[in-house]
Amino acid sequence: TNITVIGGFHSPMERECLNILFRGKQPVIICPARSIDNMRIKVEYKELLEEGRLLILSSFSEKENRITAERATRRNTFIAAIANTIFIAYAEPKGKTEQFCRDILIGGKTIYTVDSKANNNLISMGVEINSGE
Repeated sequence: TNITVIGGFHSPMERECLNILFRGKQPVIICPARSIDNMRIKVEYKELLEEGRLLILSSFSEKENRITAERATRRNTFIAAIANTIFIAYAEPKGKTEQFCRDILIGGKTIYTVDSKANNNLISMGVEINSGE
């Protein structure tokens, strides 16, 4: 659908999603939770970068070159700020991702999730169900 997808793509599941996205045609923005200064570009990224389908974007200074939990939170806040809509597959009740969703909703952004009993906590706080359209 030519919708740009942005994420950190850090966890194994996210990296698998990234591989699937790379097989499509939509633009992708990767935002690591660290500086991209002196970052080695993976071979599989180079062609997509040349095609203009991939952007690697970071809000971190050169000194912030290691991924930390605090930087991942800052990265996620950065992504939420520049995204039009947000998709959260799951957030553990009372967990960090649920609190992050509360913060995003207060900021007026739209969040979507999967229609599942496991996401009742998200749905009850105003996260919308992704209809797949």
